[in-house]
Amino acid sequence: KSNEVLNLKAQLKDIRAKMELLEMKIQDLEDSLHNKVTELEVCENELQRKKNESELLREKVNLLEEEIAELRTDLTILREERKCGGGASSMSLEGTVAEDVQALWREVERLKAELQGERDSNEEMTAGFQQERQTWKQEKEKVIQYQKQLQQSYLHMYKRNQNLEKMLQQLGG
Repeated sequence: KSNEVLNLKAQLKDIRAKMELLEMKIQDLEDSLHNKVTELEVCENELQRKKNESELLREKVNLLEEEIAELRTDLTILREERKCGGGASSMSLEGTVAEDVQALWREVERLKAELQGERDSNEEMTAGFQQERQTWKQEKEKVIQYQKQLQQSYLHMYKRNQNLEKMLQQLGG
């Protein structure tokens, strides 16, 4: 009888240790899940910031393209005036306008390249975020499944623990 009591006490102690380990694993998984959620929020904020930057660059490109169009119109008008006898002063003015148009055109091209770079970066980041979100969802599902398994194990051990305690009381009592 005392051997059985000792054996049951040892089993009870082992079950309690296993339950403690399972609870620690649950806590670790919940911490990991919380960290992933935080990381995902940071990534989403970064993505929004990049989208805003892209929008600002688009607006700047549009403004510069409008300015170039205006300068081209001015250049055309100056050329027409020169044909009609505007002389040397209109030639130097035309050269200045042409230089301005070229400078603006270079700026527009630079901004278009920068915008394309931002778009590419944005697309890469979006793809990365989608991958991260998918990974996060998979990990979340694993955590949920694991928690369900742990709950079932916990209930099973709890019932077994109660049965062992009843047996101990019956044997001891």
